[in-house]
Amino acid sequence: MSRRERAVAQEASREFDAYFRAIIAERRSTPRDDILSALAHAEDGGERLSEREMLNILRLLLVAGNETTTNLIGNGMLALLDNPDQLARLRDDPGLMPAAVEELLRYDSPVQTTFRRVRADCAVNGFELRARDNIAVLVGGANRDPDVFEEPDRLDVGRASCPHLSLGRGIHHCLGAPLARLEGRIAFEMLLERFARIDLLGSRPKYRNGIVLRGLRSLPLSCVRA
Repeated sequence: MSRRERAVAQEASREFDAYFRAIIAERRSTPRDDILSALAHAEDGGERLSEREMLNILRLLLVAGNETTTNLIGNGMLALLDNPDQLARLRDDPGLMPAAVEELLRYDSPVQTTFRRVRADCAVNGFELRARDNIAVLVGGANRDPDVFEEPDRLDVGRASCPHLSLGRGIHHCLGAPLARLEGRIAFEMLLERFARIDLLGSRPKYRNGIVLRGLRSLPLSCVRA
């Protein structure tokens, strides 16, 4: 990240906190039927979340619950356009949609990398790790593992087994996984139902810079209604 990008990120962080501080104060005094009010008044053993804790949770929800699903839809639509046979297959058999969403999550994952800290000395595939080592987990690479997926570089919307890592695993499984799957399914179903033809408009779309999240800067499309 360049100095300019870091400065922009820091300013965005300050603006984010300022925006939500005002809303947090309002929800503490006048709660509504929403998640922010629930967080503001949550209590455990007489203790409530601090303002900083609430801001961190809201930041996580905004990014993890918004950009990732946006990228699933953008990356997935581009993958289907790049594989017209699979797009046609999905149009012919809408019942494949749940499997297709899993395959699109695997094929071009919205989250490409995550980070972990080793808790105890261990060895992984013969590689020695020490307690407190910081490691990068390459989710996108794991989702193309030929020992797990048959023809991993091929998009297959009807793939029978798709144990991808795009939504995490175990204690790190995505809290919003059911919602992400539902949003993706509805978006793709509506696009294919409403438009008889979908094509890329203009030059090849570009991805935003980043090593963690993978998503398009934009995806201009030409659509013909059904």
